This record gives sequence, structure tokens and C-alpha cells, in this order.
Amino acid sequence: MLKDVKLRFLDYIHHLTIYDYFALSMVGVFFLFSFIIFIMIARKRLGLGLFWLMLSLIVVFISPVGIKIYFDKTVKKIELIDKKEYKLNFAKKLVLKGKIKSKAKVDFKKCRVFAKIIKEDKNKYKNILNNLKPKRYLSILLNKELKRGETMPYKIVFDDFKPKYKYKVKVYGECY
Repeated sequence: MLKDVKLRFLDYIHHLTIYDYFALSMVGVFFLFSFIIFIMIARKRLGLGLFWLMLSLIVVFISPVGIKIYFDKTVKKIELIDKKEYKLNFAKKLVLKGKIKSKAKVDFKKCRVFAKIIKEDKNKYKNILNNLKPKRYLSILLNKELKRGETMPYKIVFDDFKPKYKYKVKVYGECY
């Protein structure tokens, strides 16, 4: 799971758009102004100045995550359509098929599709824990260009799939 977070982070860093550069530069300008304000406040009231600096540092470290989430929902928006799930009993496989549709304002160079198989439980708290630690997890990389408004098919295959529990499948994607 940590390997996946590393891959997603590296993909994001290597495929920044003009929107990302602008937003991240605004975070840098915010920190510069906050540091200047810290110096002015700290001369008279050190405690208030340190509080201002800590608050600014928290905002600076949280901002890139918020920017990514916001841009994924607006500028880099994709939608997974025609999702179908086939359980092959004779081969003990689960096949997930669908299409990625770009609703973005930019063209993408590659996409990643993630799939989780999550054990379902009657207890809602166990469902939250099961979602954090899925029974099976798989991601695929699609190294094809996806232009605005176009669609691209994907296919994920879980081998040796023979669950003895009730499950649900969660599929999501990201494009860069």
C-alpha cells in the first residue's frame, strides 16, 4: 500500500500542469508573506508571532494535498463509466472492465486505475476498517494519451479469486 502511495506521488510530481505550478507558487507567496508578518509580530509579541508561524507552516504543508484533491475534482476530472464485473468460476478469476472518460480541461499522458476488494460486514465500524485494509488490491498503469472528452478502456483481472465472504468492489482512477 505504501508503494502505491509513492507511485501516485511520483506520478503527480512528474506530470504537473500549469494549474499546479500556479497554485503551488501561490502557496510559496503565502508563506513568504506569512514569514514577513511573523517577523513584524515577533518583535513586539514573540508568543503570538510563534503561533502565527506554526499556523502558517501547517497551512503550507496541508495546501499541496488540498490543491491536488481540488484539481482532481475540477481541472483533472475523470469518470469511470460502463463498469462491469465478471466472476469466472471455472478459472477462479474476477474480471473488471470499464472505460475512463476525460472531463478535464487538460490532456493526460497516462492513467492509473485502482481496484479494491473489500469484505462487507453488518457492523458499520468494521466496514470502515475493512475499507482501510482491503482483502485484495490491484492497480494498473495505462500508458496511453487521453485527450479531453475521449474515453479509454481498462481491464483488471484478479487471479485466484475464491472468496468465502460477502464482498464489494471499489474501482477508481487518476490521470496525469
